[in-house]
Amino acid sequence: MTLQNLRYIIEIANARSFSKAARTLFLTQSAISAAVKETEEEVGIRIFNRTNRGVTLTIEGEDFLKYCREIVEKADYLANRYQNRTDLQTYFSVSAQHLPFAVRAFREMLRDFDSPAYNMSIRETHTLSVFHDVSTAKSEIGVAAFHDSHFAAIRKSLYTYELSFTEVAQLNIYVFLHKQHPLAGQRSISIEELKDYPFITYDQENFPSQYTEEILFYEILNKTIHVSDRSTKLALIRKSNAFSLGIDLPNSNADSFFRNTANEVYAIPLKEPIEPLHVGFLVRNGHEPGPMAVRYLEYLEKEISLLRQPSQAAAVLHP
Repeated sequence: MTLQNLRYIIEIANARSFSKAARTLFLTQSAISAAVKETEEEVGIRIFNRTNRGVTLTIEGEDFLKYCREIVEKADYLANRYQNRTDLQTYFSVSAQHLPFAVRAFREMLRDFDSPAYNMSIRETHTLSVFHDVSTAKSEIGVAAFHDSHFAAIRKSLYTYELSFTEVAQLNIYVFLHKQHPLAGQRSISIEELKDYPFITYDQENFPSQYTEEILFYEILNKTIHVSDRSTKLALIRKSNAFSLGIDLPNSNADSFFRNTANEVYAIPLKEPIEPLHVGFLVRNGHEPGPMAVRYLEYLEKEISLLRQPSQAAAVLHP
């Protein structure tokens, strides 16, 4: 089994076609077909199902592809890291649900990080993409929040992706709305009072609702707005009577634009007792976080601890 063959298999899976992969790789279709056959014979599994409409991964192929990506990514990392030994880069990547404190922790870590060269990334995405990123080593750490009632389904996914979840805190739920909202003057808001207003929620694409980082009340979904990023959510909250539900402000910026009092977003507790969200981090089973991951987790815990302070329960939370 060669690294080159693994690259071919990844490209075929991405293109879902031997011919398209061959054109991308500037190879003949027979060459990459032979490479796949050679690998299949070596590992003793069938990686692709071939049809007139293209190719799909077999069950064994899906599992094999996961490790293919991990091996190739690590090989690329080694090649990039040691091409110039006099200027070694620091690599780190974290994937997170749409959780502002995860971004703030990354930002604060970078502020205090002094290195001549580094290559880091943070990906905000839906829950199953967080699972996939960590499982395939695209990210070393994942940050997520889960509900008690959803833990049974979440545990199955963690088992499937070979991940472990470590809880850091349990955080309470707030209603987020603009300061001019008709309900903004109340000390607490009931679910019944929210029914007449548009509810903004993050799009989980075609995945079940248990994968969301938000509390979903199905009886208030008469007016629902699905968004994919926090900037859009914040813009809608600031300029309309829409609201969102969550554990943190829907933005992670602290510049003068968001400090302007005209742009304040209010965080008001719900009247009904609602189960808290379990917030924590994900790692691959058996993987010990490296130095940068440990450093990031320290900043993450600090940001989460700020959300647990009594002063954060006030009616107005500033970005």
